[in-house]
Amino acid sequence: MSWWKKLWPASQASGPPEVVQRVRFSISGWEEREPSGRMRVWSGSHGSVLSLSALGKGEWPATPTESEAQHQARLLAMDRGGGLIEAETLTCSMGTAVCLIYKRLQMPAYVYTGMFIVPARGGFLVWTIVAGECGTTGVREAVVTAELMNAGRFGIQEYERLWARDPYDPTYAGVDRSVLRFISDDESYDNRFPEHPLSRVRQVMAEVRNWIQSNPQAGRQNLGKE
Repeated sequence: MSWWKKLWPASQASGPPEVVQRVRFSISGWEEREPSGRMRVWSGSHGSVLSLSALGKGEWPATPTESEAQHQARLLAMDRGGGLIEAETLTCSMGTAVCLIYKRLQMPAYVYTGMFIVPARGGFLVWTIVAGECGTTGVREAVVTAELMNAGRFGIQEYERLWARDPYDPTYAGVDRSVLRFISDDESYDNRFPEHPLSRVRQVMAEVRNWIQSNPQAGRQNLGKE
């Protein structure tokens, strides 16, 4: 996953490539900042950050199946010391986009990262949203655990076996159990915890998804000329 490093700022970078600069995107409550290396950057509440960057052709599978997308997303999460929460494919005008979310533990809190990797001519546009816990942490996990225990759905053994595991491969043990997907990470709990960083990541990713589907011309610019 060496391509990941290309998405981060570099002191020698002169700025985002033209194809990234040409994108017209805005989101309520977010403010665009000065570019960081080759990335455009927006800042939101609670320190959340949204960025847009580009990858060259061959640095990500062009037309991944659902299972291939899940595998690649899992490798990406593992490379960052995190665990995969979800990954899916989305058909867009230029081919198959991949939407994924993973989390990593940055003591004492979790940091959640969502990504849209969207095919474009000669490469990919990459949207990344990062949001971390602040203030009191672990409330979502504690509330859901207590409810499941009180409802008799969990005993100690079930908790140990089912609470944390990869969403697509229950046998996966490539990262520490603390960063695997928790039951409380399920999207069904987002409405109850709207200010939780995972809920906020999904909210922003829904906005980006709508933008991708409403702007098919965005991927038609040729990244290979940058």
